[in-house]
Amino acid sequence: MAKSAVDVFSGAFEHTRKQLTEPFRFSQWWRLAILGLATGEISSTGGCGNFRGLGNLSRAGHHSQNLMDPSNPLSKLGLDPATIAGLIIVAIIGFLILGLIFLYLSSISRFMLFESILRKHCELTASWDRWQQQGLRFFGWQLALSIISLAVGAMLFLPLLIPVLAVLRRNQQPDISLLIAFLPMISAFLTFGLIMLLIKVFAKDFVVPVMAIDNVGVLEAWRRVFDTLKADFLGFAGYLGMKILLAIGAGIFFGILGAIVVVVVSIPIAIVAVVLVIAAKAAGWAWGVFTITAAIVAGVLLFCAILYLVGLVCVPIAVFFPAYAMYFFAERYPALGVQLFPAPAAPPLPPTPAPLPTG
Repeated sequence: MAKSAVDVFSGAFEHTRKQLTEPFRFSQWWRLAILGLATGEISSTGGCGNFRGLGNLSRAGHHSQNLMDPSNPLSKLGLDPATIAGLIIVAIIGFLILGLIFLYLSSISRFMLFESILRKHCELTASWDRWQQQGLRFFGWQLALSIISLAVGAMLFLPLLIPVLAVLRRNQQPDISLLIAFLPMISAFLTFGLIMLLIKVFAKDFVVPVMAIDNVGVLEAWRRVFDTLKADFLGFAGYLGMKILLAIGAGIFFGILGAIVVVVVSIPIAIVAVVLVIAAKAAGWAWGVFTITAAIVAGVLLFCAILYLVGLVCVPIAVFFPAYAMYFFAERYPALGVQLFPAPAAPPLPPTPAPLPTG
């Protein structure tokens, strides 16, 4: 009988400990940090919004200012509306392109991370070349899933948005009617979000291993995962519940460590930034297209550097959770079990004794 999600925890934890500490190799650590960030395996647990901004929604429409109004902060930068609009368009196009690039990189990196944890050895260049084909298949599937999810989301939420807009138009301040109008949208959002989350979790935890080991496409891998799921539905449900608990605990612990790193690193960066701003003002520099672009580029580079430092701290997350999925799935997918638990090498045969002399 296959082990439960609780039973495989110790094996995954021991796998993580051995890979990271026996022996400790910084070259492996920084490579795993790159893969953890590229795949999104290292991520924060925040992102919860609040309703305080809803009270200002209607007021914002009534108090919008002309871009060239002297009281508008944007006018103080000396930028005309055409320049501002151009910067916004360039930023939107840039984010879309970066999103596609990241999706492509994460698709291949997911196979690289799987191999790195399965073999307990991380390499980047050779592994990248090996997983180009499967990564491209997974990228196409993820891109199609994103487009479909956006289309479905639009069809679900646009009709539900109409009563919300009607309530906002009638009431300047939010009240209980606004909350009631939001309930259908919140329910649909939670249901749709849960379905998409389950699809992504099953894809990275189970579909990718099947694609990597059996060298099959995404749809065939999904079919094999579904066959395994139907054979042990309760076991997979327990895995999801256990993973949620582990993610909460890991998020709290490593979130605190990451926050400490951010604070420690941000203090000297803030001091240097203040000095540079004062020096720039003293030199007579003014905000323009060049200075704004330079500030954005510098901010992005600093953000990436801080993010990578946080990634280094959170490498155990990038190793443990994929290992936990492997140890659980290996009990139910024999092809993975053979790779994860290879048969010990047969002991060498004893030497053949020399024949006894005949008398």
